[in-house]
Amino acid sequence: MLNLDEYQAILLDLDGTVYREEHPLPGAVEFVRLLNASGRKYACLSNSTLSPEHVAARLGRMGIAADATHIYTAAAAAVDYVLQRHGPWPRIFNLATEGVQEMLSGRCHWVHSADERCDAIIVGTPTNVYATEERQRIALMLLRNGAELVGTCADRVFPSPRGLEFGAGALCAYLGYAANVTPVFCGKPQEVFFHNLCQRLGVEAAGCLLIGDNIESDIVGGRRVGMRTILTLSGITEQRDLERLPPEHRPDAVFRDLAELVEKTVGWSRAAGAGKSE
Repeated sequence: MLNLDEYQAILLDLDGTVYREEHPLPGAVEFVRLLNASGRKYACLSNSTLSPEHVAARLGRMGIAADATHIYTAAAAAVDYVLQRHGPWPRIFNLATEGVQEMLSGRCHWVHSADERCDAIIVGTPTNVYATEERQRIALMLLRNGAELVGTCADRVFPSPRGLEFGAGALCAYLGYAANVTPVFCGKPQEVFFHNLCQRLGVEAAGCLLIGDNIESDIVGGRRVGMRTILTLSGITEQRDLERLPPEHRPDAVFRDLAELVEKTVGWSRAAGAGKSE
């Protein structure tokens, strides 16, 4: 049995663990409901370039009740990074999403042209509304003039209903090569993502349990900063993939999905009045 009382916070990957496209995966609705009822600290994680508010709205449409305060995305991590790195009111060029625009509104100076001084360029996927061909050319000139290249995440590709799409990492590689600069990435599995999240939650990484479906971004990323990890087989990783993993990349436990995890978990009742599932 898994005892949640052993952990300061539960970190829950979204895509492939909680949902696939627009549908909740088995056990997801109940697992998040139990987290809310227990009163314990938790966060839902995503390499999305959207804001936590947009992700919360998407989850709500699936019947999953996690508000924005419980969601941490790669876009939010990039915003945290540029504010920490460049101080209050940095000069930013947005090559990402409306979510980045919303989160930094009133907290930075927006750069609009290639001849302005720029501290950092935040990059999302090539299909984002701010990543037009003209804005990519502006970003190239800003990078050659000294701006920092900040990727929301290092994903080469990501799945969509149309098939594989170019990820933020691919656009960063394209711009970095052209400008001869090295990008900094802020999403999973980068350590900055997990450290900033733990700082937000007020917990130590070693006291966290990370649940996810991706060996590289979830399991390896979490283990690297000292977290305990659980792999679900509801996403991209299959049972046969585990046989080829070196010991340092293996999760502490494996479950079919969140439904099985709920069945085999105790410790839901830490908060007064919360239910308990065994």
